[in-house]
Amino acid sequence: MSKKLVTQLYSKTAPILYYSNLSPPALSALMVAKTLNLTVNLKNVNILTKEYLTEDLLQVNPQHTIPTLVDANYAIWDSHAIAGYLVGQYGEDDTLYPMDPKKRGRVDQRLHFDTEHLFSRLHETVYPLLFRGKSEICKFARKRVERAYMILEEFLKKSEWLAGDNVTIADLCCSSSISILDYLIPIRESTPRLLNYMQRCSDLPHYQDVVQKELISWEIKFRND
Repeated sequence: MSKKLVTQLYSKTAPILYYSNLSPPALSALMVAKTLNLTVNLKNVNILTKEYLTEDLLQVNPQHTIPTLVDANYAIWDSHAIAGYLVGQYGEDDTLYPMDPKKRGRVDQRLHFDTEHLFSRLHETVYPLLFRGKSEICKFARKRVERAYMILEEFLKKSEWLAGDNVTIADLCCSSSISILDYLIPIRESTPRLLNYMQRCSDLPHYQDVVQKELISWEIKFRND
């Protein structure tokens, strides 16, 4: 019997994922779960109307951030922490998150890059459009995103995937952020490896039904605004 089935047999309910289709970190957490063939119950949270401040979420996550995962009596938040937990708890092997210290260190570095460079730049780009009434992306934000693309291009000179020769949670997490950034500030031909990389990501199982599907939500949101 597989590790995943054993774990789920001892749990009365599937894990609950507090989720928003406008949150790239939530998309990445969901994609990791689907890649592991793990069933999760989604609790959609409207981040635009501050539903993340409800007592229901605050009871399990005092930081009231999305995504948050509740697995039986265990709660964890931050998409990267969730991804690592899911692989450790439900993965059949360590391919997605290697146990080898050097390989894991590389994955962790890319995850930190997602936090510090990709998602932070996405926030800088999107927040003024959604909450400050701006109609255009400022030049400063655009340049910072393009700089992040150049760094990713350098990463991809050494391997097809961000942390090595195999898909890891670094790819599942970073590709969500990159996809939304690419929608707002398209990746140029000056970073051909990154363009090819995103094409490979689009062919991954569940990319289309998670990330690509939710890109439509972004298109509708910005078209209506």
